[in-house]
Amino acid sequence: MRAGRVAAIARPVAAAALLVTLVASVAAGAPVPAGAREPARDPSIGPGLEWVAHRENPFRRGDDADFINSDLAFTGDHLIQGNFGGFSVWDIADPAVPTLVSTVSCPGGQGDVSAVGNLVFVSVDETMSDDSCQAERVPETDENWEGVRIFDVSDPASPQYVAAVRTRCGSHTHTVVPDPASADRVFVYVSAYSRGASRNCTGRNPLQIIEVPLAAPEGASVIGELELFDDESAFGPEDRVAGGAETRSTTGCHDITAYPAKALAVAACRGDGLLLSIADPLAPVVLQRVRDPAVAFWHSGIFDHAASTVVFQDELGDGFINTCSPAFGADRGADAAWRIQPDGLVKAGTFKLPRVQSDLEKCVAHSGGLVPVPDRFVIAQAWLEGGVSVIDFTEPAAPVELTWFDRPDYGYSMDYTAGIWSVYPYRGHLYASDMYEGLEVLRLTDPAFADAARYDDTGLNPQTQPEYAWVWRDAPVVPSSAAERTPMEILSVHPATLEPSPVAEITVSLPAGSLAAGETADIWWMPTQSVLATVTAASDGSMAATTVTLPGPLGPGSYDVVVRGDVSAPRLALATVVVAAPAPSLAPDAAPATSDASAWWLVVLLSFAAVLVSHSALAKRRRRRSRP
Repeated sequence: MRAGRVAAIARPVAAAALLVTLVASVAAGAPVPAGAREPARDPSIGPGLEWVAHRENPFRRGDDADFINSDLAFTGDHLIQGNFGGFSVWDIADPAVPTLVSTVSCPGGQGDVSAVGNLVFVSVDETMSDDSCQAERVPETDENWEGVRIFDVSDPASPQYVAAVRTRCGSHTHTVVPDPASADRVFVYVSAYSRGASRNCTGRNPLQIIEVPLAAPEGASVIGELELFDDESAFGPEDRVAGGAETRSTTGCHDITAYPAKALAVAACRGDGLLLSIADPLAPVVLQRVRDPAVAFWHSGIFDHAASTVVFQDELGDGFINTCSPAFGADRGADAAWRIQPDGLVKAGTFKLPRVQSDLEKCVAHSGGLVPVPDRFVIAQAWLEGGVSVIDFTEPAAPVELTWFDRPDYGYSMDYTAGIWSVYPYRGHLYASDMYEGLEVLRLTDPAFADAARYDDTGLNPQTQPEYAWVWRDAPVVPSSAAERTPMEILSVHPATLEPSPVAEITVSLPAGSLAAGETADIWWMPTQSVLATVTAASDGSMAATTVTLPGPLGPGSYDVVVRGDVSAPRLALATVVVAAPAPSLAPDAAPATSDASAWWLVVLLSFAAVLVSHSALAKRRRRRSRP
């Protein structure tokens, strides 16, 4: 999207009327988070989802589109929310109570953001009088500046402006790509596209690559350009298919999603979709170009975890009209799932928001990200004023909406676009950036999403898709040799020695510093490779005393108990429980080995036996004497 830069709004395309199932399920009695401004606009909320927090847009000035929120990025316990007027820093250590830490007024839409450690990158895609935060918007035909600004948020309450990098055509969005050869720098792919009369932004815009030295971000600079298209390969008006969408000409890319762990990226480039190899981040290679007659504007893409499928979003109408109506059909302004096969991308299916929206609303597929659920392809995605969807694409040919969050219209039509710009999963919650309303926090409550919070969550840049590691899914491997076991963390266990029994209980604990602060950890019983309990580490990395039941029967022997955290893995804490063998029974001719008073019955029994023997012998002698 571009404020004030859209020359025309795509006209509705005639299509067969579509039966749309109206979902009337509303979360009965759903609590309204503190800070919700308009109770009359309470949202419809689907199953397995809870609205836990709402925060106002700190930049908002009525319905002025120069102060709307845009994208999100996450670094540790902080969320960075972009805005056409700057950005906000939120403390989300407690997702139910997000706290505004600071706002940075530095205009220059659209404010796409990323975060790497303490650095925040902000896209500027409006022509500004200069690169300062006091700059004013100027016509594109005047001398101007646009590109990427870099801030240091080491002190989240006082972010510092440290660098600005000018790029041709500005930066509509950007993508952080780590350097596989060095942790000391990252690359930033800058996406932008030409849009008519301009001093610097005409024709097709190349992919520009910025190098950022992390220890010296003031030295950031453009170090490469790559032409992804030529006259023959770029989509143009002559490539439109009769009866198809009024697809936008390719004058650059809108969005690139990188998956560094797979050395792949997908680029959504208005009229074209690209699959790229980024094995060499400084020299991306186009593996395949695809087009779709139904797609008007290739907006963005999301990989599944295995990089076997990608979902592209179509921003039909640039976000200025309601495409979520039967008039546009099921495959316009929608999601399209493409399988990544050895011979290239193959379209597998489409998904369209199932709830018809009011024509007072702008509704179309927009930004989202992967929900990290093992063995499934689930995404969270924004639909502008159509709200939020959580969609299961595990079977790409038959995607299913699992739940949703959707406000009613304002009662009038906004002059500019409105609604949820983007939504992303982070630590088991969904964070949604509403352009005018502010920040929404939703909690995934369905047990099917329980695993979505168990991964290394130090940060998230949605256009740099992480490879999620679910270490807790596989049993730990405990070394067998004493030399390897000796240096392992000692897990405190009580009692450490047990008697044989069908079942028993032990209590385990760890001191401060044993685990990462607040991480999730499992207590494993290694004989059966089963989890006895799942706990949360304290802020000092300790694990409180936890009592667990050991599955029996417990015969004599030594048994390993292990604690492993999701973040601190593969490090393990180990304890050994000994089940003692029972005392051996006495041999028939053995003398009693105890003088314990509890053996009184044995003394009585032996005395009684002696009397019986004596009487028997006496009777035998008498019988012999009485014989004739």
